[in-house]
Amino acid sequence: KEQEILINKTLGCSRFIYNQMLAERIAVYEKLKDDKRALYEYKYKTEKQYKEEFSFLKEVDSMALQSSRRDLSSAYQNFFKSLSGKRKGKSGFPNFKKKKQICSYSTPTINNNVAINFDTQEVKLPKIGKVKFRDQRTSFDGIIKSATVSRTATGKYFVSLLFEQEFEYEGVTIDESLKTKTIGLDMSLDKLFVDDNGNSPAYERLYRKHEKKLKMLQRRVSKKKLGSSNRKKAQHRVSVIHEKIANKRKDFTQKLSTQIVKENTVIVVEHLSLKAMSQALKLGKSAMDLGFSQFVNQLQY
Repeated sequence: KEQEILINKTLGCSRFIYNQMLAERIAVYEKLKDDKRALYEYKYKTEKQYKEEFSFLKEVDSMALQSSRRDLSSAYQNFFKSLSGKRKGKSGFPNFKKKKQICSYSTPTINNNVAINFDTQEVKLPKIGKVKFRDQRTSFDGIIKSATVSRTATGKYFVSLLFEQEFEYEGVTIDESLKTKTIGLDMSLDKLFVDDNGNSPAYERLYRKHEKKLKMLQRRVSKKKLGSSNRKKAQHRVSVIHEKIANKRKDFTQKLSTQIVKENTVIVVEHLSLKAMSQALKLGKSAMDLGFSQFVNQLQY
């Protein structure tokens, strides 16, 4: 229980310092936007200065607070690169982080402050200590570079470890029967896609399947008093359904994309704007329920 409280404090402090630094940048810009030189030379507050102002920040991992500053800096860089056309896609202006969103914090590995023991099923985290985990793997090769701790909307905690590992490639054997095997995939609102042979996967409309139950649970949430524990419990039930839909869709997408990649050497997929399609002809729920973009991204991966 003590570890859970400290993880939640670290998540909260990481979010707090990110929002404070973002608010400071916005305020400074509004004040000095007419004086470009002064704006460029302005020295923003560091984590150390914020700790002196807010003593509760000293309770949590200092590296997590530094990661929040780096995340904000990256968000600004992506925004400006997007404006200048140096970055593909559209990156909007950094937003304030909300408490109810899926939240996480990262910490780099310094002096073995992050470690994992598969024999005892424990992972060591800065300030938190050794935490029990569940995983089927029994070993790893490489050096741990960083750890990212996250909490889902349903209150589940995960840690993602980034490893650095050296690989030696000795060549790849290609099956002769797959050398010229090509497949074309055409998106379908009913079946996810139809290939060039007219075949489609056993696709299940997950959102439509749970839509009736979601409506009922969301009506219950709307009738609860704002800020009450009953409203939090009702909202938790809604989050559980959404998480179940997301997990099932992700599992289906990963298995299907793996199968297609293993069986084909060339995969051709039509290019579509699902956002535009969802806004036309009242196809929003049907288009988004497909998860076609997620499927294509997994194919590319």
